[in-house]
Amino acid sequence: MTAAEQTAQRTKDPFADEAWRAAIEHAAGCLACRTPGAGCETGERLLRAYEGPCGRPGRKPPDKPPLRPPPHR
Repeated sequence: MTAAEQTAQRTKDPFADEAWRAAIEHAAGCLACRTPGAGCETGERLLRAYEGPCGRPGRKPPDKPPLRPPPHR
């Protein structure tokens, strides 16, 4: 890969780098994020912002949203 191709690849989505940095910085200081099995709403939100609608970078978005079961009353 040439230097020009590497530069183009790095500048492809500058917001992904910012979103990743925000997620990592949050996780480094959050006890819930560092505890296996614990959940952190903020950490999950930041990670989803980095991953985008495709789930993980480079994946195709789903055709339609997953079905959710009706709430129990």
